[in-house]
Amino acid sequence: MDGFDKLDLDILRLIVEEPRAGVREYSRRLNIARNTAQARITKLEKAGVIVSWRPQINPAPLGYTVMAFVHVHIAQSEIDRTLDRLTAIPELIEANTVSGDGDLLCRFVARDNSHFEEVLQAVMRTDGVLRTRSEIVLSRRIWPRTIPIVEKLRQER
Repeated sequence: MDGFDKLDLDILRLIVEEPRAGVREYSRRLNIARNTAQARITKLEKAGVIVSWRPQINPAPLGYTVMAFVHVHIAQSEIDRTLDRLTAIPELIEANTVSGDGDLLCRFVARDNSHFEEVLQAVMRTDGVLRTRSEIVLSRRIWPRTIPIVEKLRQER
């Protein structure tokens, strides 16, 4: 977190809360020059803090009402190749290497439970996958968020 000050965090908070507002609006709200705001945003991008400007999409209204986390056990030294193969499954929306139970923790979506079973069968047929363990999400109580962390860092500055 070295190299980021309160202004960086103020800009970051605005970006997260209102990503469509734009640099001009961020600079107006923070009472800083537009070039200053743009430079700070560029700094946050280059540092890897801002990784995307894509919208967060809820797949449920698109017909994908089932979400599940799947622990995937993979043959040793096959993680990269197996992950490349898994990306061919469009319902895979997130994958993370993890410690603990399994090698990958993946998030999948499906239209219904029957479709999820088809997706899970495709995962298990993937070369390099040894076994899986899945957990179906009943309801999403908290969407992915970062504002509490940004606010905590702001208060520490």
